[in-house]
Amino acid sequence: MTLQADIAVHGSGITAHTTALLMAGLGLRVQVTAVPSSSHTAAVRDIRAYAVNHASKATLTLAGAWPDDTHADWLTPVHQMRVFGDTSGQLDFNSPDGMTNLPVAWMADVPALENTLRRLVSTHSRITQVAEGAEPEGTLNVLCEGKHSAWRSRLGIDTAPVHYPHRALAARLRSAQPHGGVAQQWFDGNTILALLPVGGAGGCDLAMVWSMPQAQCDEWTRKSETADGVRELLQAIGTASRHGFSQLEILSGPVGFGLTRSLATQWVLPGVALVGDSAHTIHPLAGLGLNMGLADVQALLDVVGARRKGQTVADMRVLRRYQRSRAASTADLQFATHTLFHLFTQPWAKTQPVQSLRNWGMLTVNAAKPLKRWVQLQGMGSTY
Repeated sequence: MTLQADIAVHGSGITAHTTALLMAGLGLRVQVTAVPSSSHTAAVRDIRAYAVNHASKATLTLAGAWPDDTHADWLTPVHQMRVFGDTSGQLDFNSPDGMTNLPVAWMADVPALENTLRRLVSTHSRITQVAEGAEPEGTLNVLCEGKHSAWRSRLGIDTAPVHYPHRALAARLRSAQPHGGVAQQWFDGNTILALLPVGGAGGCDLAMVWSMPQAQCDEWTRKSETADGVRELLQAIGTASRHGFSQLEILSGPVGFGLTRSLATQWVLPGVALVGDSAHTIHPLAGLGLNMGLADVQALLDVVGARRKGQTVADMRVLRRYQRSRAASTADLQFATHTLFHLFTQPWAKTQPVQSLRNWGMLTVNAAKPLKRWVQLQGMGSTY
């Protein structure tokens, strides 16, 4: 059978559509999986929000998906991030010196971003969406199918998944006062709670992601089916967030989901490249998931665009450059996040010496401006 495209993108989410748009921007012919007619339940769709760093913003801008109006209510600038340890430890990240008007990051409502990308894909002359149930065909198959990638399984690529003893409880909340563009996170020695600003710059809505032991997450999911259980959950959120927000209410959720760390043993094979969750997953405590996926997309775009004369898009020399550019840095980020998770949640981490040491470390980094700036710029995906 004659291949109909240069690039076949398998998947229909954010990384898949961004890949399709950017590859088409190189003048390549692209096929992409059509969006399934039942892609997400309404409950999950309402609460999904992702952190977007500066590198990801640049990639989405190149794809044409970043709004000209930065005050769009589905895109919330984050001007400060505050991280609290289980005693006195605290880290505060603000806009870097000399860039006071520059957000640290943005929170994006996923449905709005997905819809923007879908519109762009549907009208692009070089992109063909294959019918539901069919598969794209191309010289290079880019797998953006997520952590349960069917293509990856058929190819026998292992990801060595590590299932965390925690699940994440996610919900959309509303506070009586504006969030002020401040993202906050609390480590209490057993759970990790993040309350993230959404709903626009002047909004009062918060995206909650609360990593907690599986049994505790399941219990809250069950309890929240009753009004008394919802009140009890809101009280628990208030306690865990040290009562930083008043008169909280739940707008949607909560929904529990499992947490896994995984890393593909092979990122590329002849005619195949893995991108995003098909290649790796990570604990959400650092908000890196989408940013790592879009960094994959940008890296693949760079090597394909820079391929030498006579090299096809599927040339293994091209694909190996992509793997070298992403595999090691991804493993490093996973290791750092995995270590941080265990440093606050394992039984040995609850001893007084370890507790004192980690909180002292947070205060030390917070006071060391050059070190804190370096940490912040790494998270921004930027070298400003």
